[in-house]
Amino acid sequence: VASGEPCGSAMTLIQYAAGLVTVAALLAYIITRAYKIGLTLLATSPTPTGARFASGILRSFALGEDKFYCADGAPEAIATKRRAGMDALAASFNQQFAKSQKASETVLAGISDLRFTDTNRVPFPFQKLVREKLNVATLALSSEGPVIVDLDGNKSLDISGSYGVNVCGYDRYKEWMSAGLERTKALGPVLGPLHPIVGENLAMIKAVSKLDEVSFHMSGTEAIMCAVRLAAFNKRRKLVVCFAGAYHGWWDGVQPGPGNERKNTDVLCLKDMSPASLTAIRARASEIACVIVNPLQGFNPNSPPPNDMVLMTASIRKAASTQTLDTYAVWLKQIRQVCTECDVPLMFDEVYTGFRMAPGGAQEYYGVNADMVVYGKTLGGGMPVGVVCGKKELMRRFDPEHPLRVSYVIGTFAAHPLTMGTMNEFLRWVTSPAARTVYTTVGTQFDAWIGDTNAALEAASLPLKVHNLTTVWTIIFSQPGRYHWMFQYYLRAEGIALSWVGTGRLLISLDFTPEDFATVRAALLRAGKRMQDDGWWYLGTAENPITSGSISAGMGKEMAYHTVMKTIRDGLLAEILCLPEADGPRAPKAVPPTTLTGFYEEIMRRKADDHAASHSNCVNQFMHLISSTIFIYNYYTFWGNCTTTMVLGLFSLFLRQSGHAIFEPPCHDEEELLLGFNTRSKCFVVAGYTLAPLVTLLQLSGTYNFVQALEPVAKSWLWVTLFFVLGHTGLLWLQYGFRISMVWLVKLVTDPFTDVAAYYPSAVNVWSSPDWKTAGWDTFQSHLRGEPKHAAAAAKDKKIE
Repeated sequence: VASGEPCGSAMTLIQYAAGLVTVAALLAYIITRAYKIGLTLLATSPTPTGARFASGILRSFALGEDKFYCADGAPEAIATKRRAGMDALAASFNQQFAKSQKASETVLAGISDLRFTDTNRVPFPFQKLVREKLNVATLALSSEGPVIVDLDGNKSLDISGSYGVNVCGYDRYKEWMSAGLERTKALGPVLGPLHPIVGENLAMIKAVSKLDEVSFHMSGTEAIMCAVRLAAFNKRRKLVVCFAGAYHGWWDGVQPGPGNERKNTDVLCLKDMSPASLTAIRARASEIACVIVNPLQGFNPNSPPPNDMVLMTASIRKAASTQTLDTYAVWLKQIRQVCTECDVPLMFDEVYTGFRMAPGGAQEYYGVNADMVVYGKTLGGGMPVGVVCGKKELMRRFDPEHPLRVSYVIGTFAAHPLTMGTMNEFLRWVTSPAARTVYTTVGTQFDAWIGDTNAALEAASLPLKVHNLTTVWTIIFSQPGRYHWMFQYYLRAEGIALSWVGTGRLLISLDFTPEDFATVRAALLRAGKRMQDDGWWYLGTAENPITSGSISAGMGKEMAYHTVMKTIRDGLLAEILCLPEADGPRAPKAVPPTTLTGFYEEIMRRKADDHAASHSNCVNQFMHLISSTIFIYNYYTFWGNCTTTMVLGLFSLFLRQSGHAIFEPPCHDEEELLLGFNTRSKCFVVAGYTLAPLVTLLQLSGTYNFVQALEPVAKSWLWVTLFFVLGHTGLLWLQYGFRISMVWLVKLVTDPFTDVAAYYPSAVNVWSSPDWKTAGWDTFQSHLRGEPKHAAAAAKDKKIE
């Protein structure tokens, strides 16, 4: 044994050492991992996560005509002017686009894509009424230069650019499509064998992209899917880095924000133009398959593509200054340097910018070369296309060391002969010296047009500015406003064709002439003047100005109110309170009183309406007289004796509601015109109020005697009462404003006093009143079923028969 002790001690030391090494390694891993995660969190943009979270909570609602025209707090006179402007615009559309509107009804009913875009042209609270009044037809017959001719023969100057496809001008694409078909029609739709023209295209694309290999696809989104998959496969890494606001197609693998129901655990959405993002890329380099950049983000860093659907206020849309664009070019060079140092592939998504910013795309424009580039849209020469270009080591689809490990990326219509033919025509033009001259000439003209147009808009005192990045441009609104999205419809009325995103993302094509530029400027000025005259840019008065703050506060109240109320209606509380289907508490007149006299008159009017709706029975009036007297006494006991207040309050509520339920005929339609409550819902409220303290007392009976338990239960009950009263007041405040909410609260508090004053004659008349005979089980059941007065009366008459 003694001889074995040294051996045992040695083993123990080895075990301790192994344990310490294991613990140290584990701690090192945890610390390193926590450090990397911390750096990532500092660099991560909160926008996508926040937007996805909000999209699951925020509830939709539609503003009715009574609020549609004064959603920014404008007075009735301005609302009337806006209504007239909307009606005139609708009449103009109906006359101008009669055939197109009729034909588009069939198309909209059958194509979900169009139904989506047609719905999302404006902020969601305004969508319902806009769709009813302003039917934007989507049917066109022909194009003539940058002009589109619709079914009614109207000619509109197109600044939509066909979602980025139209860089060179529609007439050029029509020529290329005809020439491409002529060169490949002998082969037809043969797939598998490649037309020889593919070789020519390959050489030109490699020259433009400065990369080794090419893969053909049918759309930009499909090409992005291919590029990301190949990068992950060849680098054996799973994380994809993109930047806030950048759009890379509709594939959920690169869409961390709303629109994607899949949880993206392999996408890091970092802040654009942030040093923290570069630090995070360095820290996570061994996990990152690629960094994707959409070079168009230099126009609006950290913001999604501008769209009138989200144009809630002017502050939502911004455009980069020249200084910011210069800084963005430096930023791209910094990303390039970090990616090179860390062996992380840099990918440019040039589906939109390729061949638009310059003949060589964003790589040429910014002077930065990527490891992979994705093209689409205009590269097809008028046909659908997506192309991935990359370094040879990143484009491999199989693992030479593991034959079963492959990256399966292939498509039936890839390298379709017709697409290859039209692509060839485009590439031969865009790589020519003549094309470079066109780019320079039109770009210079457009830059000058931007400056001259801004001067004209300022001279006309219109709250508009235009900004551009090469041939991409946008309209910026220089004053607060909640109706800026209406400008797209005034532009359409002036003969300007826009895409469904409205004034957010606009394009010119390289076939624009000085006359076309002049036409667009004139249309901007006319549309702006009409919109201004119709009152949409009203800024309020010195006493009540309309500001960004007031607009944001109003929108916040609307969204909070409707979200809370719809959430309540979808849950158990809706059943308990029996809330009506209409939106929340509805005041019969939602115009807030402006004077003390008006405030008093509004309260008394509502009391009179309440009396007429459900207080006509003499016995019910007498029961209200008794309960109101007790309530008045409760105002005194409230401050010193919670138990007495609860007991008397519960008795008074029960007595008060019994008068309605047993003696008054059902009149739910009139009652709901008050503030959303009727006898049925109030019965459930009173039942809940009565049962809650009784159940609590029974639960406490095993621990405390009945008297001891009364006081804490009474205090809790009073707090719950205050919560519901103040909560309902808050909902009214959100819906109608502070003054209307105070009307309801003051009416509630003063009801016992006015009831005593109104119903004291019942103390004498009740004993001989025939109203005692109206009491009955049928009346009570009718209340609980929520029957309207006429239905209950018919049921009663039928039973008598």
